[in-house]
Amino acid sequence: MKLGSLPGALTICLLAPSIGSAETTLTISSYGGGYQEAQSKAYFSPFISANPDVLIREDSPSSNAKLKAMVEAGAVDWDIMVTDDTFGLDSDAAWLEPIDYTIVNRDKFLPGTADTYRIAADIEATVLAYNAEDFAGQTPDGLAAFFDTETWPGLRAAWKYAPGGLLETALVADGVPADQLYPLDVERALTKLDTIKDDIVWWETGAQSEQLLSSGEASMGLVWVSRALSGADKGIQIDWTEWTSQAAYWVVPKGTKNKDAAMKALEFFTEPAQQIAFTEFMPYGPSNKNAVDGVLPNFKGNLPTDHLEGRIQINAEWWAENGAAVDQRFQEWLLQ
Repeated sequence: MKLGSLPGALTICLLAPSIGSAETTLTISSYGGGYQEAQSKAYFSPFISANPDVLIREDSPSSNAKLKAMVEAGAVDWDIMVTDDTFGLDSDAAWLEPIDYTIVNRDKFLPGTADTYRIAADIEATVLAYNAEDFAGQTPDGLAAFFDTETWPGLRAAWKYAPGGLLETALVADGVPADQLYPLDVERALTKLDTIKDDIVWWETGAQSEQLLSSGEASMGLVWVSRALSGADKGIQIDWTEWTSQAAYWVVPKGTKNKDAAMKALEFFTEPAQQIAFTEFMPYGPSNKNAVDGVLPNFKGNLPTDHLEGRIQINAEWWAENGAAVDQRFQEWLLQ
């Protein structure tokens, strides 16, 4: 799930060193806000500088439903879109062009980030964050601390979204190895969550999660890394021992008239120089394995790719097949 801000209204801007010289217009839809601004600086502007015959038109917010509608209507206005873990799977083949790996170098990506219909734009995270003032200098060491309210007293902030890593967190804390999580034992996860159910305060937006921790209402939470870092001046710290991994993905809508140009752009966006530049602006790690060690110092030490040994990867394919049933069970559990 995307961790950046999503604007409520459409935003469009044009980028080109000389609009009159452009022969191809690529329309890219992303999430807007600071996230898309960072992409524009790190990816889009350098690309048009290197390719003066290409104009980039930015659009936002991206929408899986809108992309599908475009394709089904045969009126595809987007050439590239940013999406989250829930889209771009093999089951979405009807709406997407396969990534052309004769243009895009598949070997440069971290494991699990280059698929048939999508490549990762960046690596994101939901992390165990805590208010350091509540624990007198002690630091938690792993997701089990989220469930240990005796050693680590206080309320727990959690995302009210079943596919957001909460069930995986519960199972890991209950002793399930991270590489043996799937198929998820949903009932076991909910039983584990029962042990702290009365101590959970739920959040539904990133701003809510940050406020819960920075205000002291919750002493510990599972929050997006960007929100944990933006609250650092208020005493919020991160335990990177174990964390659940998400990603943003590039996809190309089926029927684009600029397929080859789109693939060339994706190859450029995921090269080390561009991915490293992105880390100047956003606390998300590169998907290119050759960029991981070269990230800029702004967020160094708190990028997900600085802590790959603790990564718990969400299985998006499993959630695509089982998400509806699991969410129904989760909603029932919430009401119990």
